Amino acid sequence: MPGPSVLFSPRVGFRWRAGRSGKTLLRGGAGLFTGRVPFVWLLNAYNNTGMEAKSVIVNSPDSSFPLTSDPYRDIIESGAASAGGKATINTVSDDFRYPQVFRVNLGYDQEFGQGWKFTFDALYSKTFNNVFFENLALSRTGTVYAVGKEAASPANTAPYYTADGTYQAVVALRNTDKGYSYSLSGQIEKSFPFGLDLMAAYTFGHSYSVNDGTSSVALSCWQYNYSVDTNSPELSHSLFDRPHKVMASVSYTSPVYSGGLRTSASLMYEGGSGQRYSYTMNEAADFNGDGRNGNSLLYIPTAAEVGLMTWENEGDAERFEQFIQSDRYLRSHRGEWSSRYAGTGRFEHHFDLHIVQDFIFDKKHGRKLQFVVDFLNISNLFNREWGLYYDGAYYRRVLSVRSLSGDSDGNMTPVYSYMEPQELSIDDFYSRWRCQIGFRLTF
Repeated sequence: MPGPSVLFSPRVGFRWRAGRSGKTLLRGGAGLFTGRVPFVWLLNAYNNTGMEAKSVIVNSPDSSFPLTSDPYRDIIESGAASAGGKATINTVSDDFRYPQVFRVNLGYDQEFGQGWKFTFDALYSKTFNNVFFENLALSRTGTVYAVGKEAASPANTAPYYTADGTYQAVVALRNTDKGYSYSLSGQIEKSFPFGLDLMAAYTFGHSYSVNDGTSSVALSCWQYNYSVDTNSPELSHSLFDRPHKVMASVSYTSPVYSGGLRTSASLMYEGGSGQRYSYTMNEAADFNGDGRNGNSLLYIPTAAEVGLMTWENEGDAERFEQFIQSDRYLRSHRGEWSSRYAGTGRFEHHFDLHIVQDFIFDKKHGRKLQFVVDFLNISNLFNREWGLYYDGAYYRRVLSVRSLSGDSDGNMTPVYSYMEPQELSIDDFYSRWRCQIGFRLTF
């Protein structure tokens, strides 16, 4: 367990207005940033020490079954019954440090007059201390041939592990400095003197990581991190990577009319890349021997390699080839392992409408009653095929690993069957239009 340490987060920034008009602004900064401290990952080590309480449930025992205050000695050691399950151990590196990133940003604002304004922002972040999980109960004992032994090459093979069966897993937490992200954003605004405001913005960016630390449980962070080499995952897209985002809004606020009424309405649009997911396999047999099923990334064979793979059913090779040809990512990365979260869900389009009616009864002191109506995902009100949200699938399983055959050196060759990949499912709640009504009294 690491000892106490001081986290420094030095930062520097600047703002400079160019010219006498003050309509041009340059701004930026750089520094170290520390997020919320993940104490739960340290707590794992205290909860999972290898010492566990186990229970034995026996239904309808006969008269010879012992009733005792020492069940381990009189029941387990005597062989009267067995206790199932294995312990998980969590460890933390002595020099573990809380996650930090170095971040630098540059911004540019330009006012053109007559209500026009342009904004540009660039942001870059580099990982300093991110989390990294590995299973110390695994030992590499061979190689798994994704295609077959005769066609084996460094590009289509992966490590094969053997797990120490004494424990379920021994998950070690340490740091990694691999990972970075960047984004470029542009926004243009126009304001009219009669109360109309227009805005449009676009953001492009990418985020790369080794492990996103998406669970409070260390074992889950390790076993659900899709990879080619379980204990040495490669730098790849983060689950939170969203390459494209578009936003636009049209807002109007009326002048006060009829002695104290004012109406405001805003229509907002947000479009963006869908949820990222990985191409994986259904592992009826453990593809890489790490003791976990479904966390191995898919190898994308060339057209020639498809025919060299071992298939359980006739026609599976042809169906797999057809699916590769139909998928833009797979057909452009043949002869490679698929990257973690390489797939992107469908581009989503969503509109929201916000309406506010003010009843001003004391203009001098700003006292008023507001009636607010929000239509969320309003496009779905007019067409049930519009405004759809897609659930985060995290993975699409393309092949099933039916069995593995080993050679005298501990190397494995899988037998595959093709399985129709599941389609991205639609979120039944968020895909519906919703309306919420509120009142606000300001006095």
